[in-house]
Amino acid sequence: MRFGISILSRDQRGFTLVELLVVIAIIGVLAAIIMPNAFKAVEKAKISRVVADVRAIKAAGYVYYADTGDWPKAGEDFYDPGTGDNYSFLCFMKSNGNAAWNGPYLEKPLGTTPWGGYYRYWKSRITGTVYDAAGNPIAVKDTKCAVVTIGGFPDQGIRDVVDQRIRENIGYSYVGEENGTYYISVIIWMEGL
Repeated sequence: MRFGISILSRDQRGFTLVELLVVIAIIGVLAAIIMPNAFKAVEKAKISRVVADVRAIKAAGYVYYADTGDWPKAGEDFYDPGTGDNYSFLCFMKSNGNAAWNGPYLEKPLGTTPWGGYYRYWKSRITGTVYDAAGNPIAVKDTKCAVVTIGGFPDQGIRDVVDQRIRENIGYSYVGEENGTYYISVIIWMEGL
């Protein structure tokens, strides 16, 4: 009987300090392995969202063009977005009086990017250098285009990774920095290209 009682009392005393430290060390090692991959997955999801958003804008622009024979008005064509449309997406959702308009072409404005910046649609004439999917520079001078600018990247590294994915999946782009934040301008249509 004594033998059984001593085993029972030993089982009730709990874990030793060494056993707890071993468990904590194992959890720490597992966390060190898993956490970087979790952060990479979050960044990849943000990048995929941006690419999908720009693809949706580009598709909406092409459908608008197929219906009306022109690109949505903004910027160069003296589109006045009025209040509540600081980023020029209202032109995808409300008719500007064109009889061929068959929209809306976007359900709603896109709002903010995953990094807290904004998307902006505009038409313009650009002069400078744009880059194709392989990163080859293409000089343009006073070229008419429709552009989606993605703003608010916290650093150049993230912006450059997103830019590479944009060029591979959507088309021409150029990058820049303004007041400490980085942006990408994606050309969804360019005269002559």
